[in-house]
Amino acid sequence: MQKWFLLLFASGCSAYSAAQTTIDTQLLGLASQTDVSAFLSNPAALHSTSSRYRFTLNSAGGGYFNDKQRLLDDFEDAEEEGERLRRLSSERLLFPSDFERQIAIFERMDGKLFTLSGGNITAVSLPVEALDLTLVSSVVSRLATAFHYDPEDANRLRTAPVLGIVSPPDLESRIIIQGIAVSDIGINLSHKWERFSDTRVGITLKYQGVRLLDKAIEIDDYEEITLDEFERSVETDHHINADVGIFKQWTRYWYSSLVVKSLNSKAYTSKAGNEYRQHPGVYVGLAYTGDRSLASLDWDIVPSQRRFGLLDDEQRVRLSGQYRLNHRWHVSGGVEAIVEGRDNDSLSLGAGYHWDSGAAVNMALIYAGPREFGGSIQVRFPFWKRDRE
Repeated sequence: MQKWFLLLFASGCSAYSAAQTTIDTQLLGLASQTDVSAFLSNPAALHSTSSRYRFTLNSAGGGYFNDKQRLLDDFEDAEEEGERLRRLSSERLLFPSDFERQIAIFERMDGKLFTLSGGNITAVSLPVEALDLTLVSSVVSRLATAFHYDPEDANRLRTAPVLGIVSPPDLESRIIIQGIAVSDIGINLSHKWERFSDTRVGITLKYQGVRLLDKAIEIDDYEEITLDEFERSVETDHHINADVGIFKQWTRYWYSSLVVKSLNSKAYTSKAGNEYRQHPGVYVGLAYTGDRSLASLDWDIVPSQRRFGLLDDEQRVRLSGQYRLNHRWHVSGGVEAIVEGRDNDSLSLGAGYHWDSGAAVNMALIYAGPREFGGSIQVRFPFWKRDRE
């Protein structure tokens, strides 16, 4: 079971900086199932500056685990029952009734689903005069595993002893593993739009890679599967894409944002023949900032994470807040409602710490149920001191 889980996980391969207030808007909005930093993904708000340092690095990452249907427990039960049958077969001949518990476990597993998701985004702001340039890279991954039970396997197991078959019969039930990873690397340019007061616009030009994993493994073979076999089941494609964003400060306290991700639509086909269609995603946000508190509402009106096989479209609404306890510490929390997708609504709680240099760390936990949870972490690190004038 441990080997199966490690292989599954290995095959899975998402801060407003424009506003400067008492609290740190760049550390809000952390903790979401598949987009771990909505603010860092806004091209208009990606660039960060420091009066003391030339460069600023921002990085956020996290993951989410969903086994609410208890598929992993069922796999473990099936493996233990298989071991029991092997031990029993070394002691005596097996009878058709000996396989009833194994058959019941397979029937219970049929159609159940287990998912993993996660992401990372890293941005390094460059000290270029008259231009707000930022190097950015990101990856968002989603993975789903399901069990497809072949009813004829019950007959195969029951008739094996009758036919005098000593070795285990060949079973047709399958483990289906499907996943998608979208990775980007590119350059971001943002600019204050002088024609409209307190408005920033930005664009991120990126080289994008899309990897599709689509594999079905017969239940008899899953213990022998290797990482090389997973790699041979991955279809990879690359192309040029772009994100655009707008960030608007309406008053001292209120801000809004609009982001359109992956403007270049494209269709991909996995090696097993399943299609994934990438369309532009549209996100909107509204934020309030006070002297010690901040709140944000984010909604992906048109999801950028689209359906692929077992994976559904992902569409969410998130409300998050932050309160600055003192010069060093802040606490944060949020709720996320699932408009479309397999995950449940979730709560998040987090805390952050700030240094005088401008460095900061922020961590959050996500909870939607006993077997549906995750976490994320964000760090900001300014470096390379400026020359004193």
